[in-house]
Amino acid sequence: MSDCLTALKNARESELEVRAELEHIERLHRIMKIQERSGNYARSVVEKLAALEKELNATIDEAVDRKREALAYLSILTGSERAVLYQYYILAKEWQKIALELYISERQVFNIRKKALDRLSARQSRLSEDSRRSCETEEV
Repeated sequence: MSDCLTALKNARESELEVRAELEHIERLHRIMKIQERSGNYARSVVEKLAALEKELNATIDEAVDRKREALAYLSILTGSERAVLYQYYILAKEWQKIALELYISERQVFNIRKKALDRLSARQSRLSEDSRRSCETEEV
């Protein structure tokens, strides 16, 4: 279970990190438009923006990789289980917002999440067991 949950949590963290960096860049763009400062100040803001945008591109690349890994796990699920985990881990939405969008209670969202994670855990356990058996038969 830890591999699956780790992949899902990493995908969520990456999405939140990308959002934070985008917000920072947007803030700097607004500052540049609002404040008329010296040429040196403008140059330093432009340099900072360039560095942040480069960092953002690297973060986005990492987020894409993490999300791809998480989506491989989510592909096992169907219906509301996939919808809940996708919105929370991939889109980084809050539980309350997911409940509102799916027209269900937060308690139901938590129950669906638990059921989905249990299903993923069981699937991962079966795969690990099959892999271990395969290795044991190869050794014999």
